[in-house]
Amino acid sequence: MVDLDIPTNNPPQTSTLLHWMQMGLTLSNKPMMFNTTTGRQSVFLLQNSSNTAPAAMYLGPSPPARVPLSHRYTQVLVDTSSITQQQMNMLMQAAQTRQGFDPMSVLMMANLMDKVVAGNSFNVTNPGPAQSGGGAGSNSSTGGPGSQPSNVPFFSGSSSIASQPLPAVLGLATAALALFINL
Repeated sequence: MVDLDIPTNNPPQTSTLLHWMQMGLTLSNKPMMFNTTTGRQSVFLLQNSSNTAPAAMYLGPSPPARVPLSHRYTQVLVDTSSITQQQMNMLMQAAQTRQGFDPMSVLMMANLMDKVVAGNSFNVTNPGPAQSGGGAGSNSSTGGPGSQPSNVPFFSGSSSIASQPLPAVLGLATAALALFINL
């Protein structure tokens, strides 16, 4: 999951921040029913049944009170079931640098562009007012005013994996970064 709108010291220029990268996710065996705007849907959640450690620990969305107050978060689901150890090492190495994370470049470098299964995006807005000063995204993961961290995000769906923006759909969703799944 990647935040595409991290404030910099040169507004309106922004940077990016990796909020979460997780390998080893699999579809749950049993569907769950969710109420959606289009009615009740049967969905399969992604789970970490093998307890694989994240490549980048989860940081909930929490835009700081700096311009831009509204942040776009992106999630990318990639099938890593048949990748090489070298490709896995590239992903793990890329996850070590959260600031300025570029999912497209990482996927191209690891030669995984054709393994993208699904994507999701959502916005989280800090109600403000915007403050001046501070470093580039210095408190983007610590919880700013009006933000509410949420549980780990999930993707759901049947044959084409549609996404549900988390239990934080109470107005917010979780962070945006890249998710990697073993199907």
